[in-house]
Amino acid sequence: MKPLWVSSLKCVVRDVSPKPPYAITPHLRRFSLPNHPTPAIVEGSTYRRLVNLGKGLVAVKAVVVREGWKPLIRFRVCSPKSLVEEGLRVAVSMFRTGFSYLEFLKAASKSPAIYGLALKYLGLRPIRTPSLYESLIESVVEQRVALKAALRTISSLVKDFSACLRVGGEPYYSEPLPVRVAGASEDFIRGHGLTRVKARALREVALAEVEGRLPGVNEVTESPNAAVNELVKLYGVGRWTAEIAVAKVLPGFRVGPVSDLAVRRGLSAIYGRELGEGEVREIASAYGEFTGLVMYLGSLER
Repeated sequence: MKPLWVSSLKCVVRDVSPKPPYAITPHLRRFSLPNHPTPAIVEGSTYRRLVNLGKGLVAVKAVVVREGWKPLIRFRVCSPKSLVEEGLRVAVSMFRTGFSYLEFLKAASKSPAIYGLALKYLGLRPIRTPSLYESLIESVVEQRVALKAALRTISSLVKDFSACLRVGGEPYYSEPLPVRVAGASEDFIRGHGLTRVKARALREVALAEVEGRLPGVNEVTESPNAAVNELVKLYGVGRWTAEIAVAKVLPGFRVGPVSDLAVRRGLSAIYGRELGEGEVREIASAYGEFTGLVMYLGSLER
């Protein structure tokens, strides 16, 4: 898709100091492809994308100036409409700058295994996805495939179905727009490297978003487990997909993918024995509001 040049934008630049210790660039690099939008484009410590606020798009650029104990992120948010302040709030929340990793360390200290995991990835947290629709699209694509293969498919979908604006000479991409995905044929969607089941699932998710049937972020935040139970009613959305999708949009980490194989393998590795799904649930849920973070960090272990 050829980027649309936009010259008349209102922009705001804001420096934000996240609560230390802070790290996010390892996550950004792991979940991106060089020179390909997913929809974010990550270049070194710079992240940029379009964020769909429902009433308009905002171009978000974040430069991670410093991480560790004196972290600093420089946000630049631009919009052709008067949405920059709202866009800035969303961008800051996506980078989870207010999350206290020190509180997590305190909770993790009751287990040597989890405390060691928390220290190994000191300050690390995943970026927050701005909408449940987008996280569902990603999670459906990620079902039973390697991460890089999923990212290539997501990038292909972004290039065909997203909005794209050129700001300051750089292209910014949105998530695959729901009205475009819902209006495409399953065969066309399959052409992006998807099975027929996944292609139909993406159309069903997009149609649910267009028709207003997907829970909003506030609803998911208030009752994440209820959101998971609602999402599994969608075609092609099982419990793993629903849990991953909800975990990606929550401001905190109350939910995680208990059935995720990478989580189970990682936690098994740090405990030195094979864990079953029930044991993974018991271990992670013991950390309450940090359940999802324990699972995320565990999934990084091999």
